[in-house]
Amino acid sequence: MVEILEGLEPQPVWDIFEQISRIPRCSKNEAQLQDWLEGWAQENGIGFKKDPVGNVLLTRESTSSDVPSLLLQAHQDMVCEKTPESNHSFKNDPIPLVVSGDRVHAHQTSLGADNGIGMALAMALLVDETLTDNGRIEALFTVDEEAGFTGVRNLKGDFFASKFMINLDSEESGVVIVNSAGGGGTVYTIPYRPKERSARTALRVEVGGLMGGHSGVDIHLPRYNANKLLAEGLVKLHDEYPIRLIKFQGGTRGNAIPRNAFAEFLVPRESVDKAISRLDEWGKGISRSDERGLSVIVSQVPPKPAAPVHETEKMIKLVSKIPFGPKSWSPDYDGLVQTSNNNGIVKTEGKQFTVSVYSRTSDSKDFYDNQRILYELGEGMKIKTEQRGGGMGWKADMNSPLLKIVKDSYTAVLKKNPKVTGIHGGLECGVIAGLKPGMDIVSVGPTIKSPHSPSEYVEVGGVSVLWEMLKGVATRMSLL
Repeated sequence: MVEILEGLEPQPVWDIFEQISRIPRCSKNEAQLQDWLEGWAQENGIGFKKDPVGNVLLTRESTSSDVPSLLLQAHQDMVCEKTPESNHSFKNDPIPLVVSGDRVHAHQTSLGADNGIGMALAMALLVDETLTDNGRIEALFTVDEEAGFTGVRNLKGDFFASKFMINLDSEESGVVIVNSAGGGGTVYTIPYRPKERSARTALRVEVGGLMGGHSGVDIHLPRYNANKLLAEGLVKLHDEYPIRLIKFQGGTRGNAIPRNAFAEFLVPRESVDKAISRLDEWGKGISRSDERGLSVIVSQVPPKPAAPVHETEKMIKLVSKIPFGPKSWSPDYDGLVQTSNNNGIVKTEGKQFTVSVYSRTSDSKDFYDNQRILYELGEGMKIKTEQRGGGMGWKADMNSPLLKIVKDSYTAVLKKNPKVTGIHGGLECGVIAGLKPGMDIVSVGPTIKSPHSPSEYVEVGGVSVLWEMLKGVATRMSLL
């Protein structure tokens, strides 16, 4: 087999990443990867154990009892997204890797550098022969980080030994993350009784070609949410030509900004041509200054039973009113979002519409206010509204010894001080920090752009920098 990433440095890291990329590992389907990890550990003389939910711990034993143990942490799963024209099967096919200059990306699918490259970095360090006089090095790989934190929520504190941990799930080279967001979800449910409408014609509107992206990392960028955009168009149409929804479908992940959405609905037969004309006008009037790939396609489809007008109005008005993007900004870090909302999934199943919103925050008081707003929106429209908590937010100790040696190691590689800041994305650090008293944690990563989307790529140079930095930390652990 031709090695697609052959020649990239550091070669040990890219070799492992390519092997990981051949194994299906969408969220909640990481079993094949766990089997491969066990075989890899046996081949390389690395300790292996797995807990009941699938979390894996790989261990390189200490060569010096005086050096503290170091835990490197990443997650096994990836967000599986692809373009509409892709015929890729995430259950069977390897990720179609592509090298373009200093970037590695995938052809028409998400890459999975989030967090496959973190796993590869940790594993390469476990077998690095240049590393001597090291303490115990552990690599913890959790499951289902992207779709529910199932792995880390079921993790036990005695599964690993270290109290010093580097999370490898951040996405900017030369940056040390010391603060991440937590959050929770809101789900709206609208049941209805489908009815036949013989005097009506069915239309389909598709909104597609949007950039999408990570609902934490990219939420502040000038991008559309396909669900909200489509709902706004349907509300305008409904004001002129009453519609009856057959189906509304958009988004695939709560933590991914929806790139595509479609709706099928009935309109009065005598108003079909005018309705199509209005939708075309609406689509052409949407600004494409930041979303150049936006497309709006209108077509006729076979009529089907549809929701009554009351439930139709509830649905389209709710989705159009749900706030999207930043609610507030961090007072601690310039340009960092504090609280945000992403209407990630809209679906029609059976005889009900379901709308799911994922909210992130680094401030509990502001999060409470945000959830109140979302709850009152549903209650005010007499829509069933349920809310749940999410991942825990996290703040590192700014005076921690681990943070100092990470900064020193970065400075030695970059020849300048790294940036120390927070991230609006959710990391597993908060949950892990609560498992052992005195856990000392920071987060780092190479530069990854547009994660959770087919536009995702990782910069090769950033991986090289991070590799040298991690080796420097392993060497400096003797100073702790």
